[in-house]
This record gives sequence, structure tokens and C-alpha cells, in this order.
Amino acid sequence: MTVVSFRRLTWNLAALLTVALTVNSARGDAMPTSATSFGFTTSGQIGTEGVTGFNALSFRSQTDPVWGTTGARYLGQFLTAPLPPGLTTTYKDTPFSISILPVGLNYNDTWYTNDLQPVVLKGKLNGTLTGGGYSNLVATFDPTDPWVDVVKSGLTGAETFLSGIGPFLIGGSGTTNAMMNWAVVSAAPVPEPSTLMVIGSGLTLLCLARRKNWL
Repeated sequence: MTVVSFRRLTWNLAALLTVALTVNSARGDAMPTSATSFGFTTSGQIGTEGVTGFNALSFRSQTDPVWGTTGARYLGQFLTAPLPPGLTTTYKDTPFSISILPVGLNYNDTWYTNDLQPVVLKGKLNGTLTGGGYSNLVATFDPTDPWVDVVKSGLTGAETFLSGIGPFLIGGSGTTNAMMNWAVVSAAPVPEPSTLMVIGSGLTLLCLARRKNWL
């Protein structure tokens, strides 16, 4: 085979790969591209392990849906009851959890209300609460993968991203808001197996052609 023939083969393979990639990209038009609204409620729990003294801390869940798409999201409140002067409560690796319970997602002008699964954030409390309003009690969330799936099925390529979820200082009395950042994004279309086979075959033939040309 001449050099010219190998060049023609190379051009044909390049054209074939371009067509394959173009077709695969076009097939991604059904993939959701934007989230217009997302709502959830929350439920929180604080354990009793590691508490020395009167447990003055509780959690107020968010029962009315919080709606929005991205940005800072309200998860509820840590409530600190005032302690009598001179009284101290110590927390050592006391577990807590906040469950985010999705109620609806409008994605690419389609409403999803079924197959929504909760996202559970867990963590530990360490520090003390002292009568008079003093606190060095810190809530620290366990390391978690920031990418989570909210919809079990029917929503291709969409994921949510969590960030900015602590640690934070809990006040000595009154309320401390629990906040986090939330973003709903969509992943790029993934080539289908048939497309990958075309690409792989084309690259293999291209390598063989170049090798024979060198010989």
C-alpha cells in the first residue's frame, strides 16, 4: 500500500470518528440541562453518647419545604437551652445527623416527585456549654463525598453537589442555624458502548496502518 493510500485511510478514519462523535452528541439532547426548582425538608437527631451533664442541645427540623436551585440552603437549627450559672455540659464525639428529604425537583421542565432519596449528613459534637451563655461546642460533619444522587431513576446524568457544611460553632444559648451550599448540575453525555467500539476500532486500524507504513 502506498503512502497516499495510507493518508486516505487516515482521513477516512478521522471522518468516521467525527461522524460517530457527532451522532453521540446529538443523542444527548434528551439529557436534562438545567434545574429550575428543588425543594426539601429536613429531620435532625442528636445522640446522647459522650454527654456529661445536662443535655441542653436539641435540633429543630425544617418542616416547610425550602425551595431554590443553588446557593446557601437552610437545614434547620441547633437549639441551646440556657444552663444555670456554674453548670457545664461536656460533649465528646456525640453523634448527630441531619437528613435532607427531597419533596420535588423541576429539572429541564419536568417535575420529579417519585424515587427521591434522602441525603443523610452525619457528624460529631465536641466541646462544652457553660451557664451564662458560654460555648466552645463545635459541630463537625464526617467526611462525605460532595457528589450525591437524589433521584433514583428517570433522571439521566444529573447529580447534586454539597459544600460548606461545617464545622461551625454552636452558640451558648438560643439558636444556631445549620446551613450548607447546594447545587444541582448535569454531567456531560457519556459515549454509548457502540460509539466507543467505533472509536476503538478506528484507532486500532489507524495504528496498524501507520505501523505498516513505517515498515
